[in-house]
Amino acid sequence: MVKRNWFKIHWGWVVLGASFITLFITYSIRIGAYSVLLPEMIKDLHMTKAQAGVIKSAFSLTYLLFAPLMGWLTDRIGGRKVVSFFCLFLGGGAFLMGMAENLIASAIFYGVVGIGAAAMWVPIVTLIQRWFGTKKKGLALGILSPSYGVGFGLMGIFLPRVVFKYDWRTGWFILGVAGLLLILLNGLLLRDRPEEKGFSPWGGSEEIERFGHRAPRMNSFDIIRESRFWIIGISYFAISYGTYAVLDFVVTYGTIELNIPYSIASLFITVTAFSGVMGGFLLMALSDYIGRRKSLVLIHVLVALSILFIILGGNQILLLMVGMGCFGFLYGAIWPMFAACANDYFPRDVAGTVLGFLTIFYGLGAMVTPVVTGHLADITGTFRWPFGLGAVASLFAGLLIGFLKRPRELVRQVQD
Repeated sequence: MVKRNWFKIHWGWVVLGASFITLFITYSIRIGAYSVLLPEMIKDLHMTKAQAGVIKSAFSLTYLLFAPLMGWLTDRIGGRKVVSFFCLFLGGGAFLMGMAENLIASAIFYGVVGIGAAAMWVPIVTLIQRWFGTKKKGLALGILSPSYGVGFGLMGIFLPRVVFKYDWRTGWFILGVAGLLLILLNGLLLRDRPEEKGFSPWGGSEEIERFGHRAPRMNSFDIIRESRFWIIGISYFAISYGTYAVLDFVVTYGTIELNIPYSIASLFITVTAFSGVMGGFLLMALSDYIGRRKSLVLIHVLVALSILFIILGGNQILLLMVGMGCFGFLYGAIWPMFAACANDYFPRDVAGTVLGFLTIFYGLGAMVTPVVTGHLADITGTFRWPFGLGAVASLFAGLLIGFLKRPRELVRQVQD
């Protein structure tokens, strides 16, 4: 029995707070910095759009290769050690990006960032789900979700000012130092299990706690043989492709194709992120009641429609802002929703491993998207066609996830 702890604040909230800050910095680097600084890098380093996409693909490749390892390490040695150590790669790689002089160096350094970023998402959401009970998991992940929205959203305001006063390299230097400081933060505050601090999961119950022990033990081969794993994974790939087709290039689309001023086009990222703050919280909380499957189907279909709205908006700034706002509201809930699926559709003691495997599909989508999108934009002369392909991918993701079923032995009180 877990001993009673008289500390006034449940340590789960401390873990959630440290995780919030970590993802805030992580997404400032992996989405905000890349998307906002990319137009300036293209000009200064004399790159094509397809070459610019290679930089993001290098990030996605290392992310793809290391994400399964991070899930496995989290289940074996704990998320605290994994997150703290790999912040060195996250911050160090970002700092090196400020020194890049050509495409090859940029790709290598952003690949280093990808190694660090792989250790931020999977271990952190695994830790959060251990610290919060089943019926509070969506709430906790919903609170966590604004972290990445606020992170890359503020970059749309902050980084253009840095570029104007200094240059794009200074933006990378600042974020690199912030990433390195996360080593200290996570080493001090993260804990792997509630029992380490004398707590039980916040919002849990005895029935829920026993569930983890009753669930059948699975190994890696058991996981990949399950059809539900492939349904979730392929859907994850498709929505990764669909969303990053827009997110990676929307500022470039605005500045280079639509001739919108850089300071205004950068706000597309800000609008997307801040609308995602509210969307992530509300949609994750809603999913606790209507189920992840129904929520994901609805979100994916609406993402496809929002991308079409952005395409049809042309160079009308107001319409583009509205479209990006709708896109962001939905985007904010996608990733924590998939993270919750790992715990909803598989035994809790292998949740980190499952999420690590699923992240392979996410990484593949994120790796293929920038190269394909940039190449299509180069040969067609517009981003509208590659954006449209992203809408089709998002719609496919929603239709596929509709076939997801939960095994009887994993059915919980929350009906799907």
